[in-house]
Amino acid sequence: MKVKINRHKTKIGMKEEIIMNIPLINNNNKICPFCFEEFNIQQTPFRCSSPPSVCKYSPDPILTSKWNISMPVANVISPTGSSVKQVRCPICQNHTGKRICPKCHQELPPTIGEYKNYIFSIIGAKESGKSHYIAVLIDYFKRRVGPSFKVLLEPVNDYTIKRYKDSFYNPIFRKKEVILGTASGLANAEVRLPLIYSLVFSGKGIFGKQKITRCITLSFFDTAGEDLNDQDIMSVTNKYIYRSDGIILLFDPLQISYVRDQLAGKVDLPEQNTETEEIINRTTNLIRNAYSIPMTKSINIPLAIAFSKIDALDRLLPPESQLSSDSSHEGKFDVKDCRAVDDEVQAFIDNWEQGEALINQVKTNFADNCFFGLSALGCNPHRTGKIPNVIPRRVADPFLWLLHNKKLIESNG
Repeated sequence: MKVKINRHKTKIGMKEEIIMNIPLINNNNKICPFCFEEFNIQQTPFRCSSPPSVCKYSPDPILTSKWNISMPVANVISPTGSSVKQVRCPICQNHTGKRICPKCHQELPPTIGEYKNYIFSIIGAKESGKSHYIAVLIDYFKRRVGPSFKVLLEPVNDYTIKRYKDSFYNPIFRKKEVILGTASGLANAEVRLPLIYSLVFSGKGIFGKQKITRCITLSFFDTAGEDLNDQDIMSVTNKYIYRSDGIILLFDPLQISYVRDQLAGKVDLPEQNTETEEIINRTTNLIRNAYSIPMTKSINIPLAIAFSKIDALDRLLPPESQLSSDSSHEGKFDVKDCRAVDDEVQAFIDNWEQGEALINQVKTNFADNCFFGLSALGCNPHRTGKIPNVIPRRVADPFLWLLHNKKLIESNG
């Protein structure tokens, strides 16, 4: 276990902050983005890519056991003991480059072993807006943020394409309807599978031509709020949280008693759900238990905490509020804007009962943290579930902060 000591000046002198870093794995060892078990890239089996008319399909007992997938699938080819990109199927003699995880037999992203894989978890209580956030974030990043940063966000497999389209994009942007709550990972194994994208960075080469400068793989998870209500369930269905390279925690300001009292009779208020403090506590315990991190050490996974429905707070915000307008990250992460929002959200939280305790809870446990405000829909859906218009506000801010934290994008300060 590596311990990092940060020393920085304060108004009263030098402060030491001890951070317990998550153990690193060696170059050949990777983390499966599906089951989160560690494996050696040279020991990964392959799956034949031929159709069933060419190579006979049969049930895979490991897929059935891990994911309840009993339908026949293509032949599994034993690992070669090397990092070769393709092997020949001994049955049909065709070549395949489909690697599968040796522990769960899910097909691994084609970029595994070539590029760094980052796992970003999006968590929050039931009805905090996680699914809406993912739907709008991915679309907004592709259309608005990506071109500005010269970054291309693309799905790496058919599952990601289909699930994003069917479960996220179509309900919001085509049907103009709210997304139904995410099913528990205990009841539906599919929701434990991530949406996997490649993030391709481009720039100008020596002769001024456009070229790819870097590529990473991103795994997004949409967590069922009810799965965060129990520590034991989290340890089974949400293992990816402690494997995360960054966490975005959404919480609904309409769950806060201070806000509810001021908005009563003015807006439709949802039923009150799990307290955000409880989710932070369970998340912290999950990570600490996984890596045996003592309470005297901070966790080094960056945590972005965001109000998920700031459009509902517009009548409570002062005219000069930074949250009243959208952010503007023109090719670089706007650090000044981020700090202003962080200060404003913390000041707002300080106004409500137990608010100071929540801020202290976050800052004590997570070395890197930042507070945000965003709105995926930009409006309050009708009681029928219909969405009048999708006008996102600041949806990219937490995600860009995580990318900046990992030194993947530049800042203006």
